Amino acid sequence: MQETHFKIRRGEIMGNIGIFANTTHILVTLTAFLLLFFSCFFTEKGSPVRRGIWFLFLGLILDFIVVWIEYKSFNVYKAGGNVEIYVFFELLLLLASMVLLAIAASQILLKNIPDLPVILGVAGLGLISVVSYVFIFPDGNMVSSLRYVFPVAGFAYLSVGFLSQVNQRYKSGYIMASVVTAAISILLILKLSHVSWALDGSELWYSAALFYVLLAMSILIIKINALSVKYEIQEQEIEKSNQRLADIIKSSPFPIILSKLGDDKIIMANTNAVKLFGILPQEVDRYRLKDFFVDVDNRRLLNERLEKEKEVQDFEILVKTPSGDTPFWLLASVNIIDYNYDVVLYAAFQDITSRKNREMLLKNQAIRDPLTSLYNRRYFEEEVFNRIVEAKAQNEEYCVLMLDADHFKRVNDTYGHKVGDKVLIELAGTCEKNLREDDIVARYGGEEFVVFLPHTGTKQAEVVAERLRESIASAVVYSDEGEEVRFTVSIGISSSEISDNVGMLIKTSDEALYRAKETGRNRYCVFHKDDLSKLGSEDETERKESQNHHPIFDKEDNREISLLDGIDSSRIQEDNVEIEEKKGRTGVNILGVDDEDL
Repeated sequence: MQETHFKIRRGEIMGNIGIFANTTHILVTLTAFLLLFFSCFFTEKGSPVRRGIWFLFLGLILDFIVVWIEYKSFNVYKAGGNVEIYVFFELLLLLASMVLLAIAASQILLKNIPDLPVILGVAGLGLISVVSYVFIFPDGNMVSSLRYVFPVAGFAYLSVGFLSQVNQRYKSGYIMASVVTAAISILLILKLSHVSWALDGSELWYSAALFYVLLAMSILIIKINALSVKYEIQEQEIEKSNQRLADIIKSSPFPIILSKLGDDKIIMANTNAVKLFGILPQEVDRYRLKDFFVDVDNRRLLNERLEKEKEVQDFEILVKTPSGDTPFWLLASVNIIDYNYDVVLYAAFQDITSRKNREMLLKNQAIRDPLTSLYNRRYFEEEVFNRIVEAKAQNEEYCVLMLDADHFKRVNDTYGHKVGDKVLIELAGTCEKNLREDDIVARYGGEEFVVFLPHTGTKQAEVVAERLRESIASAVVYSDEGEEVRFTVSIGISSSEISDNVGMLIKTSDEALYRAKETGRNRYCVFHKDDLSKLGSEDETERKESQNHHPIFDKEDNREISLLDGIDSSRIQEDNVEIEEKKGRTGVNILGVDDEDL
């Protein structure tokens, strides 16, 4: 039996027992085996090929263990020991290796054949053969043949499995793996055929290491091929997605623009967007989204919100076209999306210019006087309150001027309310022309106007008041008959030295206004600190119904009718008749002809 086994030992599997005869051989082989392990680890996850390659790796582990058993049994045999058990386990592991290689092949094959029951059936027959030829009917020649038949069957299955994948687009890895496993099968067949050079294991120890390295390279190429396929599929999906997005953008009823997040360059604009922004379709890529913003701060605010929220809805922007000077309002909804391997802004717009105009109109109606377009009393008091708070924080001076048209009732009585309205409009316009942009002028009621002068002391306010007085005195309006109508104003001045309360400033400037009227009109008077003690005197109490009653309501028949107040034509005709009768009686054609009235 031992002699029989010795004859069996002359044919080592793949000629590999020389691996364990030298430390260098072992290290080289283990390094190659480790490389194979890492290549298996990096195969495509979740695919049948990955499972097949891991079965392949397990089969090769068993094959490596078989080589070690052969080496140990050979040493036992030389020492005169019984190697029957060694041979049994050697053949058993070879059979298991064949099963694993066959399973690996079934996983790699396109149709997963041979099937597992077939593999297990063949394995059962192999197990019967091993038991029979080792223990029941010992036969050294059959045992030697089984040593090659099992691996040949396994590697042949494996070669066919890899070869089945060559109809794929990327197939170089599968072809290489098929050639390598086929080469091992051929080597084993040569050993089985007792070719002399193939039986010398000491010279072919490197065949296992070479096989591991080549198989590892094949598996890595398969991985690269799988990534290439995956990349192509993803590219196709991205292209389809981009095309769907482009179709949606083009067919959208809303203007839509895609622009790069990095440099803001426009990469796509649908037909509605091109029309909205007044650009040519072929010139879209010449523009950046920020080119259409009127306000740079508005664009910066949009960017800041996008950085925080990644999506901004209903953001109002004021834009312009490259060739147009009139800005218009848009409502923008902006998202950050991926498009064509880049991060872009998806911006959809809605023209809200008409809505903004209505809002501005309503706002102006709420804060402005309909006749003169100046701010109204409510806005003045609210805004001046805020300005005073700011001025106090900065320790700055400020003044309030109260203006009242002299003998305004005579203008209405003599020329009619239509001319009276012209006087008020001209007075308002003259004030605006002679004041700074930061100053606030408002119609406080009737023919009375009020002005807030920030950053202004009393002396400076007197200069402003005198300039206003002179400009208004030189202004002229014309009646329907072409007659010149001139008018003057009286002005009262109060300052931050008096109070930081809006109501008190208006009250004290109104007191100064009345003193200007009492001392001759067409002049200005300043309310000083010393005048505070006179504010609650008995004379003032008689002149005013109460402390909270504004002097504007003390004037005789102070009602006015504005052009915008909806007077009827019959009233205008009656006024014109009355004016004509008065002109016939007095010959008056300008304001202030009677010295007693002055």
